[in-house]
Amino acid sequence: MEFSIIIAVRNEINYIKKCIKSVFNQDYKGKYEVIVVDGMSDDGTYEILQDLKKKHNFQLLRNPTLNAAAGRNTGIKESKGKHIAFIDGDAVAAKNWLSQIKTSFEKYKVAGVGGPDHLPEDSSEKSRMIGYVMTSPLTRGGKLNPSTQHSLMEKEKFVDHIPTCNLCLKREVFDKIGLFDEKFVKGQDLELNYRVRKAGYKILYSPKIEVVHYRKQHIRDFARQIFKWAKAKIAIIKKHGMHGLISHIYLWPAYFSLAFSISLMLFYLLNIIYIFIILLFLGVIFYSSVLMFEAAQLSKKYKNKKLFLYAAALFPIVHISYSYGVFSALIKRKIW
Repeated sequence: MEFSIIIAVRNEINYIKKCIKSVFNQDYKGKYEVIVVDGMSDDGTYEILQDLKKKHNFQLLRNPTLNAAAGRNTGIKESKGKHIAFIDGDAVAAKNWLSQIKTSFEKYKVAGVGGPDHLPEDSSEKSRMIGYVMTSPLTRGGKLNPSTQHSLMEKEKFVDHIPTCNLCLKREVFDKIGLFDEKFVKGQDLELNYRVRKAGYKILYSPKIEVVHYRKQHIRDFARQIFKWAKAKIAIIKKHGMHGLISHIYLWPAYFSLAFSISLMLFYLLNIIYIFIILLFLGVIFYSSVLMFEAAQLSKKYKNKKLFLYAAALFPIVHISYSYGVFSALIKRKIW
């Protein structure tokens, strides 16, 4: 068995048919298996999967813990492939997905390969706006953040992280570093990728390994997702310790708050609090100007006037949600 495709799902009734159809519509001629692990879906996803099994030959397992990491681990333990490919239940693989994965492994001596998760053409307007906003460095943190390295790159490159919506790893990697950490409710793939790189393995990003990935449909769900991502990054720091510049990037809200508090105390002790207020006012103006400028740039780039308003509203939501997640994880002994 060359490949095992593992799909850990929970409540993906809107997209699971497209996902399953895509993995069985591959132009790859070799032998591969598909393992779907359902996290006790209660929206009809499991019933759809049972019906799809009548047409497609895949294993259907249950994951009573609900956790996506546990679901993927269940699939790994049942798999037989030399390479283990992951895709999410709300993602759709390109027809040449497995073929391009195979080509990348043959071309490079790497432990893992993956590629971009594009915005689907049939996305709703709100989901599309969220997807556009998430391409901005003001929301993703720029190229120094490993969470962003897998997106919007036009050339093959070695990276620190590719998410499990479009990732394939050699089985030997799991034999050496272990499986997904099931204590992580979110960010299990980021933590796993950290261990992969720490063990000396390489991960290759290729723009030819393509999937489309549906984004959140509601701003509330989007904010909650950002909150959980922030908690996951602090959980990685608590588990593995500080690791270079990346950890400091994750902690920017804490550093900002510390600088703010020290400045406030210093200006107060020097009895020049009015200067602090003036600087704070100028800072708010500067922050707002940067947001408006970036919102205008996104609107121009994607030729969508509504995007300016969405971006102007979503940028602060991202920053507040992320900051809340960081402080929540730092304060609590048990993050999840």
